[in-house]
Amino acid sequence: MSKEELKQPLKVPMKQEGPATLPAMIVPRLLRIPEAAKYLSATTWQIETLLRDKVIPSFVLGKRRVVDRLELDRYVERRNAEARDSLLRKAG
Repeated sequence: MSKEELKQPLKVPMKQEGPATLPAMIVPRLLRIPEAAKYLSATTWQIETLLRDKVIPSFVLGKRRVVDRLELDRYVERRNAEARDSLLRKAG
């Protein structure tokens, strides 16, 4: 994937089902660092820091470091839970 392709937003093809058109989003399971950054709306530096600090697990596949998309989802869920807990502690 070229640098120009990485700058473009992820394209979501539309799938026609009956009268409504639904998005048919296909996101690969394993993402390289630039793709993971785009997935989280983050910078590659931020993703590399999370990987270096072992906040998000990754592994090498062939010659490239990849991150499991489900691990990125778990990271977001953890951060959301922390934010909710913080708000509840401040409120109560």
